[in-house]
Amino acid sequence: MSRQQQDAYVAEEFNRAAASYDDSPLVRSYQYRVQALVVDSLDIKKGMNVLDLGCGTGWATLEIASRLEGTGKVVGLDLSEGMIEQARQKLPRFRYDNVEFVLQSAGSLNYAGSFDYVISTNAFHHFADREKVFSNVWKSLTRGGTFVLQDFCRDFWLMRFVDLMGKIGERAHVGTTTSDELCELFLIPGFVDVNVVTIKLNWLWGIMIGRGMKPCV
Repeated sequence: MSRQQQDAYVAEEFNRAAASYDDSPLVRSYQYRVQALVVDSLDIKKGMNVLDLGCGTGWATLEIASRLEGTGKVVGLDLSEGMIEQARQKLPRFRYDNVEFVLQSAGSLNYAGSFDYVISTNAFHHFADREKVFSNVWKSLTRGGTFVLQDFCRDFWLMRFVDLMGKIGERAHVGTTTSDELCELFLIPGFVDVNVVTIKLNWLWGIMIGRGMKPCV
């Protein structure tokens, strides 16, 4: 399947879900929780520029922008027009103006040396051309910048079943990986200090959080 076709499936699914997405019990009990884990792990300093890749309705994007206290720039990027619209509707109530929501796919990311952090939460299993995404993220980071990616993880047996059901039932679902496979994806473009941790959230959900730094020289 081409990346363009996969992107169309993802956009279709999330355009359909966008209006009620923030009210979903799964989003409230799982997505926000793991996004908070990622955001809390960042060493955010005023003036930083951050990209939220696959930002959805913008919870993590706005949380990071708030912690920057109006400094720097935070870009939320998603390929679903519906999700981006939901995110933009939150901006009039947001107290800072350092946020932008952009309709674009991870596979066509075209920033160059722009961000201190790139994060991606709960989106990796929708990425079709993963090596291309990692290459694009690499190019978008400043030297010394860090990529942090979270998703559910095939290291856990029940997550393998969830992944299989996703592949059977959702055209937008490409699939996740093991933590070792994620580590390899970080190494291909040249990330250093790569670290992937797995976390068991409850009897069902097991996630991985990987990070790697673009070398300073």
